[in-house]
Amino acid sequence: MVRRRELLGMVGATVGVGVLGAGAAEAAPRDAKGRGGPSHRLLTFLQFNIWLGGSQVPDGRAGIADTIAAVKPDVVMLSESSPERVANTLADLADRGLTYYDNANPTDPAVISRYPIIEHQSFPYWSKAVIDVDGTEIAAYSGHLEYRYYVNYLPRGYGGGTPAPLETSEYGWDEIPTGPITDVDLIMRLNEASGRTAVTKTVLADAAQERCKGRLTLLAGDFNEPSHRDWTRRTRNLFDHNGTVVEWSTTKAIEDAGFRDSYREIHPDPVRAPGFTWPSDNPGADTGQLTWAPKADERDRIDFVFYHPDRRIHLLDSVIVGPSTTIVRNERVAESGREKFWEPKWTWPTDHKAVLSTFRVSTDRPHH
Repeated sequence: MVRRRELLGMVGATVGVGVLGAGAAEAAPRDAKGRGGPSHRLLTFLQFNIWLGGSQVPDGRAGIADTIAAVKPDVVMLSESSPERVANTLADLADRGLTYYDNANPTDPAVISRYPIIEHQSFPYWSKAVIDVDGTEIAAYSGHLEYRYYVNYLPRGYGGGTPAPLETSEYGWDEIPTGPITDVDLIMRLNEASGRTAVTKTVLADAAQERCKGRLTLLAGDFNEPSHRDWTRRTRNLFDHNGTVVEWSTTKAIEDAGFRDSYREIHPDPVRAPGFTWPSDNPGADTGQLTWAPKADERDRIDFVFYHPDRRIHLLDSVIVGPSTTIVRNERVAESGREKFWEPKWTWPTDHKAVLSTFRVSTDRPHH
């Protein structure tokens, strides 16, 4: 367990004021008669794949709680979770003096929150928690999408685990003997067969209903699919894209529904700030555990925090939480972009990096 002093010192050294203020009320000035105007809160949302509950590295379970204790996000979307792993995390956080609530999803993925969860619901590959932040209700969705059909590997010369009898299934997850496959139409067809976009559209429809009830909506997850904003003409000859430009359909559907990609809003350039979240380096794991395409540059941004614009919510910042090193061609290397990292001084529990986005949210009730 990381000592509180170490955590506080780390926070002060590496992140901006916006993140430090997370969870603190910003009450409006009071007039002469003591009446308060609208209040605001800084709210932080963390997308966090916990790699089978931290079971893959020594002290990984403690590392999950130490990460949350250091960052103190208001809402965490957990991927590779389960009811048992969530219960372990809540117990470990309680040992560190922190109270979180969970959305009782019977499977993966989960939502945990420092604010009360007043409603919850499960969907295929997704779950929802409605939280009450001083009278402002927020529907937060957590997703962990199908990991097979990982067809962003095809241009890199590897099979993407597409099941039979579909095309490319004969390669499994192995290197393709004939080299990269750059047929974008084929890539898009196999990506659609994954069902990732279809199950996400179910949640997008639910989110639209939540907004009709006056609620804010956010969704985050490990999509196991890149962003259409990252496989562009400018990146077509980088990161072993091998000349391909791919309009990945899940992020596109989310944006078409009006949501905004918080990381790309703050860091719009996919060359200067690629924001890769997988694979992440992890000092507690061999490189062979961290790469599925050992001869390729397989880095991608597959973990996201999206929000739907509303006058009551304003994006302030989005940063990567995790090591600033990664795995390229089975070697540990420094990330090549210019993004900010909240680097752990504790045990990093996962093969992903996490995404932390900070918002200012207007609340209906002044906070005293």
